[in-house]
Amino acid sequence: MDPSITFYQTLSSTSFTLLGLWFGVMQFAHGGWRTDPERHASTLHLALKFFLPAVMGLASLLASANDGGLIWRCTFALGGLIGLVESVRYLRRAGGPTGRITVRTLSMADPLLYALVAAAAFIPPGTTRLTPLQIEGMVTGLLFVTGLVSVWVAFAERAAEKETAGSAE
Repeated sequence: MDPSITFYQTLSSTSFTLLGLWFGVMQFAHGGWRTDPERHASTLHLALKFFLPAVMGLASLLASANDGGLIWRCTFALGGLIGLVESVRYLRRAGGPTGRITVRTLSMADPLLYALVAAAAFIPPGTTRLTPLQIEGMVTGLLFVTGLVSVWVAFAERAAEKETAGSAE
């Protein structure tokens, strides 16, 4: 079996599974992940880091030698553009925690990664030693890993200490 097929099957199934788990955790989350606007934006941004690689991975499985990869190329170009627009929009939002590693800090590379996803869809076969689908695999794999790290950072975040009225300083 082609290693690209195995990779994309694994990436898609794992991404969809983690997306479902992420939505489940956020449904019952504590710490304002659904009520705080900044955290809610982070939740949606993280969800896209699992959703887009999963959908693009599924499209790559439809690749055919007969069509020159038209289906996966269109899907990766569109997915890369959607991710690029969303990640720039997310990073331009005002507010958010500063001074420590946050989901926003880890997302600084996302526009570049999504731009690479879109650009690699236009690489003609035989231009490099790697196939365009292998290049896409490396980039979507990086998006997936940055999503995992961001989820870990989100879960490792300590709850803010609540200031009580009348507490001594």
